[in-house]
Amino acid sequence: MVGPRARVNLSTALAYAPYGLIWTFLPIHLRSLNASFLLISLIYFVPSLLPPVWGVLLDRIRKGKEIILVSTLAQAVGFTCLPFLSTPVQYVSVVVVMGFFSASFVPVYASLATWASQRYGRAIGGFWAFASLGFGIATITGGLLYELYGTTPLFELGAFFGYAGVMAVLFTSKETFYSPAFNVLMDSQGIGRLLRNRRIAGLCLLSALVIFATSAFNVFFTVYLVDVLRGSKLMAGLAATGTTSLGALAYRLVGPLNDNLGRKPVFLAGALGYVAYFIAIYFIKNIFVVALLWIIPIYPLIQSSAAALVSDYTSTGDRGKGLGLLEAAISIGGGIGPLVGGLIADVSGTLDSVVIFSLAVALVSVPLSRILIRDRPVVPPFQTRT
Repeated sequence: MVGPRARVNLSTALAYAPYGLIWTFLPIHLRSLNASFLLISLIYFVPSLLPPVWGVLLDRIRKGKEIILVSTLAQAVGFTCLPFLSTPVQYVSVVVVMGFFSASFVPVYASLATWASQRYGRAIGGFWAFASLGFGIATITGGLLYELYGTTPLFELGAFFGYAGVMAVLFTSKETFYSPAFNVLMDSQGIGRLLRNRRIAGLCLLSALVIFATSAFNVFFTVYLVDVLRGSKLMAGLAATGTTSLGALAYRLVGPLNDNLGRKPVFLAGALGYVAYFIAIYFIKNIFVVALLWIIPIYPLIQSSAAALVSDYTSTGDRGKGLGLLEAAISIGGGIGPLVGGLIADVSGTLDSVVIFSLAVALVSVPLSRILIRDRPVVPPFQTRT
């Protein structure tokens, strides 16, 4: 018998597998159709505004299973439609609709992880480890199919993962997606009140800035690897698999590190890591070295420490909204970054100028990390009314 926790982990991996295919290979395909960088960036920007909506919905209706079921089904149906599309605008439109639903994954799955454990760093790390595992399996398999057979088998693979994810959710009980804290009468704050919390607002702003810097270039990395450095699509898939596989391992290690060393040092290490990464990318043009640089797991340092901090700053009743706000900040940074990066690349005609821009923003984030992050819990796990 497979336990409830294992079923949630399986559904997490299957939910993120189709997203891995979009993130890694769709930009390459769209560029082959002469899509502009600016148009490609829309697939990241438009869904970036939605995680708080899903977080509020989760905290209000408390139906995590139903939210994930609808979202995974939307991904499966979207991938089923992709083989029948022909123009960049059609692809972007369908993927944006899919992104509307996949924006629910972080508020639901991350909240579920922190409900199950008071060691938030370890819990968040476990969630992202399984998400990265699904992402990595999809990209290595997708890279082989894309290189050998083209886009149709790639999209069919995404649909397969999507429908498998639907089945995994269907065979998981509602109680597994339900927090025992819901049975406790708790004070709950609105989105506006949470944003007036300086710690939460500062963390969201800082997280958005770091991801803005990284996404301006990194969402086009596979295009850079294939079109600029003349690598193969298989190499792009291997690089994406490498970064997510090492990311899964890193989340397992970084999660406990957040609990033992503290969230602020881990976040600062991530910001400094991105500064070093962009300096190296700008000066090194060897395709294998560049691919190796990309797979270094820096993002888990930022993501896990920020999510653990939000969990520190919010009560259980506000956890979905708080994590939804953080994911919105990260997604907005990850959406605006490609818009700006795509515009710079379209105007300058080169992705090297985007690397310089990303480096400049990453440098700004380092001193801000020291100023804006307060590394201590401020909210007890339960706030009951008397």
